[in-house]
Amino acid sequence: MIKSALFGFLLVLLFSALSAQDYPRPYEYSASSAPASTTYFNFDITDSLFFDPTAVHELIYRDRTETIWNRTNMSPLYQACSAMTYGGFVTYQPPAGIMEWYFRSENDTAVVSQSPKNSTALFPVPQYLMADLGGDATGDVENGGGNNLDITHFYASYSDNRLYFRLDNRSGGFPTSGGLLTYYIYSVGLINPNATDSTVYVLMYANAILYTTGLYALDITDSSFTQIGSVTTNISGNSLSLSCNISDLTAQPGWPTWPPEAGFVGAAPVTATANLSGLTTNDMGKSAIYIPSSRQLDFTAANSAPSIFGSTVACDDTGLVTAEITYSDPENNLPVIRNLYFESVPHNLFACEKDYQAGALFGISFAVTESQWYRYYFEFCDGADTVKTPLDSLYIDLTTFICGDVNGDLAVNILDIVYLIDYKFKGGPAPEIMVSADVNGDGSVNILDIVYLIDYKFKGGPEPSCP
Repeated sequence: MIKSALFGFLLVLLFSALSAQDYPRPYEYSASSAPASTTYFNFDITDSLFFDPTAVHELIYRDRTETIWNRTNMSPLYQACSAMTYGGFVTYQPPAGIMEWYFRSENDTAVVSQSPKNSTALFPVPQYLMADLGGDATGDVENGGGNNLDITHFYASYSDNRLYFRLDNRSGGFPTSGGLLTYYIYSVGLINPNATDSTVYVLMYANAILYTTGLYALDITDSSFTQIGSVTTNISGNSLSLSCNISDLTAQPGWPTWPPEAGFVGAAPVTATANLSGLTTNDMGKSAIYIPSSRQLDFTAANSAPSIFGSTVACDDTGLVTAEITYSDPENNLPVIRNLYFESVPHNLFACEKDYQAGALFGISFAVTESQWYRYYFEFCDGADTVKTPLDSLYIDLTTFICGDVNGDLAVNILDIVYLIDYKFKGGPAPEIMVSADVNGDGSVNILDIVYLIDYKFKGGPEPSCP
């Protein structure tokens, strides 16, 4: 009976599973600037992983000793390669000197969230140590279920050894029986995105004839449903807390490591009713990409200055300037300033991949319209220390010409031969664009170029080929 409902649960988690297989781990390129009175934060999302204009992206942070979290929105900064970089900042200095922070994203159907750590393994887990994995509409319970089966919210946390989840319902507590041979089942399903098999793991709270509270593995290839561990539970009002040992999961052949290589698990809550007619699903919460990690910033630590190296600035014959430089920071601090100053005009540089510790290549392209010398330098700042390259210069020549058009009338004909003879032997004016007269491309203008032009125009010789 229960297998059909859990297969439906697998479909709820499909978003999470596909995301893991096809895309980088969520928030993989995420960093802060050096801690300061204003601290900046960035993360990347790919154009296929939660790149939804209706999604809300947040930075969640607190003083490490406090139980209240603050929030600030993250906004799009720029798109480079296949990733969109989001950014935000806070003007906050934690009284205890340590700021804990993590990212969270949500749209209408799913949540991506990092998480506080329940470092002392409290159970039930206090609200401030749980990640919000999304609310669910009330009144959407199906198949005759009551308020006790109507999911309203879903939360998660972790410690070194255990996973913790909390499922809130509309009302009525969490009874496991609704009368003779009617049983209620409350569950949280997990998918390992790097699994080598087709297994869904389920934390279940139930007291049915065949299935009781525990941690189960459902193999969808053969429909086997096997208990692999115990689950600790707690009910407080309309909140059901469930916890399992991480070691029970990693003991399975298809779950070799913790955390998974992708850095997250897919998770979602499901309620169901079992009776003589079979098993029916009553409610499913949002699917979630749950990332068991948060970050800490030490405002009391000394900062190491970043370095910039390997700069190149070049221009093609159309006036397109291309500039690149590598930025490296020992603490992996993001650059809050990342500019090329070109004739005192700042140009923001962008990077595709942002492993700042190893070194990230930043670049920019833009156009100029005048032939002249241009002065430039690069400037980067990690939020505390600023580094610059020495002032340098580049001459850009945008002059265009027709090779062999010595007199500048936009054609190559006998007049150019006469003009070049006058210049070389009769004291006539020099060509306005000297390189246009070097028709044989040997680096000088002489009688050989006159012979070359005559051969080209009257003897079928090769076309002019200026350097």
